[in-house]
Amino acid sequence: MKPVGNKVIIAIDTNEKNKHKITKDDGSEIELYVDTSYSWDGKVTAYTQAILLTDFKNLKAGTNVLIHHNALHDTNQMDIDYSPSVKFYSIEENFVYFGIIGDEIICIDGYMLVDRVYDEDTVSPGGIILVEKKKQDSLLKILKKPESITDFEIGDIAVTYKYSDYEINCRINGKMEKLIRLKYSDCLAKYEA
Repeated sequence: MKPVGNKVIIAIDTNEKNKHKITKDDGSEIELYVDTSYSWDGKVTAYTQAILLTDFKNLKAGTNVLIHHNALHDTNQMDIDYSPSVKFYSIEENFVYFGIIGDEIICIDGYMLVDRVYDEDTVSPGGIILVEKKKQDSLLKILKKPESITDFEIGDIAVTYKYSDYEINCRINGKMEKLIRLKYSDCLAKYEA
């Protein structure tokens, strides 16, 4: 199969978000199933992980990818009968953000992996934290980026539009994780203290 236009062909395992692996102190592993039946914004209930079926940008077919939680619709589902739990889709390429190989996150052109920036704690003379950390709505710290983005280095702070910190619930090596994606086009400036 070959995608046409600005499309990417992916497969999803409808059970992917429910499986969760926990490693016990003795090194043995237990697999749990997490309830993802409710989410007010769809980020928990909707699928955010898929497998590339064709090469895409700097990723090879077979790579796990993270996608937007609204990327999949009945209208872009492909009529392929493979397995009851596996579905195939042709989605817009701008809905694919990161590749995952083992524990490594691979950024795709135009997207960076970031962390939120918080105000420092307010601490009393006795060492008790008085105020919870407050998130800086428009500052995000760059954790990983593609080579094509040259305006930022890892560790830089990007000044962005408010709500540019899109959080993705996913599973990496069997463990539930939350990654934060930043679109390069949402960056307004580089913060320099």
